[in-house]
Amino acid sequence: RLPSLAAPAPRPARVTPSAAAARTFFVGGNWKSNGSTAAFADLIAALNAHPPLDGAAVEAAVAPPFPYLASTREKLRKDIAVASQNVYPRAPGAWTGETNAEMLKDVGCTYAVVGHSERRHIPELKESDEFVAEKAKFALDSGLGAIFCIGELLDEREAGKTVEVCVRQMAALAKVISPAEWDNVVVAYEPVWAIGTGKVASPEQAQEVHKDVREWLPPGGGP
Repeated sequence: RLPSLAAPAPRPARVTPSAAAARTFFVGGNWKSNGSTAAFADLIAALNAHPPLDGAAVEAAVAPPFPYLASTREKLRKDIAVASQNVYPRAPGAWTGETNAEMLKDVGCTYAVVGHSERRHIPELKESDEFVAEKAKFALDSGLGAIFCIGELLDEREAGKTVEVCVRQMAALAKVISPAEWDNVVVAYEPVWAIGTGKVASPEQAQEVHKDVREWLPPGGGP
């Protein structure tokens, strides 16, 4: 399952009908550090007004900012999951400013987003591949699904390193989880160079990366 968090992923052109029928598509919305109680009430009402997803072979999730997780889960229809935008990979304790997996489950989260490009690349954060993988592993061990973000910078794409970067990010996760645990991982590919730059990644570019990552995944493990 390899869509972008930003929008529904188009169905892969290279997948056979039988393979496409077996794959569950995942649509996620990351609300980042935006919104307010009033704004989210309107957004949740709009989501609740859509037809049910039952039988649609698609999963949907939203990732509100931390202060709105509980209220979103309370008001949002149950066939749309709620995800946190981050998780701290430690048990409850003296971690001022951090939020652990038990708290996220307590307020109704199903997933935790880890490794978003902003957390990988904002200078004040600069989360490493290993730390992102540690977060994902901790989320999985705690009973959450992990939305594991990958993607390349513009200079990496222009240097022909897109697959190398994405595989490096994935390899860090593969080192710490078992093949069976991939069933609870959503890999979200988002080209970093297309975020807020005016440049647009085509569906064909995204699907080519999806194909390469699927081919890289070890036999018996992964989506």
